[in-house]
Amino acid sequence: MDFLCIDFINSQWYKTHKFFKDPLKDKNLMENFCKKWNVSIVDVSDSKLIDKLLELRNFLNHIINDLCTKNTIYEKDIDKINRYLTCFSFYTVLKKEDKSYYLSTVPDKFNSNQLIFEIISSFIEIITDYDIERIKLCKNPECKWIFYDESRSHTRKWCDNTCATLMKVRRFRKKQTIKNSKNL
Repeated sequence: MDFLCIDFINSQWYKTHKFFKDPLKDKNLMENFCKKWNVSIVDVSDSKLIDKLLELRNFLNHIINDLCTKNTIYEKDIDKINRYLTCFSFYTVLKKEDKSYYLSTVPDKFNSNQLIFEIISSFIEIITDYDIERIKLCKNPECKWIFYDESRSHTRKWCDNTCATLMKVRRFRKKQTIKNSKNL
């Protein structure tokens, strides 16, 4: 399951576990990110907007870390989310998809802040409509990617198989080192 807010927060770490340029500062990466999530493409030369996005990413990362480690979102953080929301004017529209109908929230003005609106909306959706206990941090201490645990048993520990394999190999090697040192 993909969430815009999680993809946005994880953009500060590793992409497929290879270090890369920060997408918020790279035109091509930002265009791809915006296209993937069907939002207005952000102008990376707009330093004020990039600063807002960087601040938002750090803020949301902080909140999700608190949620994963302390099982709560603090009141001051909820207040800050609400301050973000007051910066937008939006309305809801009725839409039809196949044979079902649903309400969709639309920003009043499609401008550079649309991405911020969509990220905040995605974050609110994940904490209100989904099981927040399934939002997790990768147990690889060098990764710390955020992911939504869709496993049946809710016991997934790693963001993907790369981290799972890496941690299992490390654990195996550590056991072998201990075993070999005892045999000496």
